[in-house]
Amino acid sequence: MGYARGTVSASAENAGIPTAEFREEHRHLMAHVDRIRLAGGEVRDLPPGERAALVTEVLDFLRGTLLPHAEWEEQVLYTAVGELLGDARATAAMTRDHVAIGRMIEALGETDLADIARLQELLYGLHALIAVHFEKEEEIYLPLLDARPDVAERVMRQIGSGHHGLS
Repeated sequence: MGYARGTVSASAENAGIPTAEFREEHRHLMAHVDRIRLAGGEVRDLPPGERAALVTEVLDFLRGTLLPHAEWEEQVLYTAVGELLGDARATAAMTRDHVAIGRMIEALGETDLADIARLQELLYGLHALIAVHFEKEEEIYLPLLDARPDVAERVMRQIGSGHHGLS
């Protein structure tokens, strides 16, 4: 499956947008998140050893890359968005998504590898929840930052300093 970490640079399509680097990080992460959906279709046809390896690879990505990214979002991105909206609680629904994602990751790690239906439920569910979560950030939160380049610059500096999952 290959969940490699790497440095993300802004594409030409995002050039000039204050949050371009964050959008590129999401694009990089979504390639791996899309692979989780594909894994949901593969688990039923794999022998037990390969199924275990696939689930382990997904869990490694989720725990080692996605969850640190979510922690960074809560500490940096959501704090900035809360400031812009005048209330730190304005991002509570997005933080709740992180809790739900974390619980699903725990459940995936605890699921019997012979329980194909449950594995598929969790893999497909994680894909859907994470994809919608990213869409909400990109369509609601990032435009708020783009409208305030001074705040966006402060947030984007945190990406460069390695306080999240990909740097």
